[in-house]
Amino acid sequence: MFNKRLIVLLSSGALLLAACTANNSEEPISEKLTTKKENVVVHELPVVELSPDEEERYISFTKDLNLEHLEGLEPKSVAKMYVQAVLDKNYDVQYALYTDREEAVQWSKEEDQSIPETHRGTNEQNRKLFNNIGKGEFIQTSDYEGYIKYNSGEGINGFQMIKNEDGIWQVAFTPIQ
Repeated sequence: MFNKRLIVLLSSGALLLAACTANNSEEPISEKLTTKKENVVVHELPVVELSPDEEERYISFTKDLNLEHLEGLEPKSVAKMYVQAVLDKNYDVQYALYTDREEAVQWSKEEDQSIPETHRGTNEQNRKLFNNIGKGEFIQTSDYEGYIKYNSGEGINGFQMIKNEDGIWQVAFTPIQ
């Protein structure tokens, strides 16, 4: 019996203390106890995760679009940078990552700039399309061509890469096979 009274007394005291504390704050207690949906932040997992070296090179590349920043990178690293540019909606960087090998160029930068936003895909569509590309396997098919085979979760895709005349891997125009 004594234990029940002690529990009731302690519970009542805790409630009274909470009410007093709530009354001294700027927010009403009902606001403190209610979770607001609009304040919930959903953290999406990245489609690609750039290594520190890739991230440093990507940032440098976005500043001046100099292909020297890509020297020595593996095809998957360049592909991940391309996906990052797509998700960032940084179309100048995206275009600069396309191959400059003359026989493989399919449209000019001016033509690329005229592509409407609605034809570039939403971030959700691009996330699905490029999901797991960094976990793919690069398969070289010639001295200067190859593709990344990866499972996006929606099926097996191939992402075509072309090495330029200077030995730097770049993204093929219309890379998805």
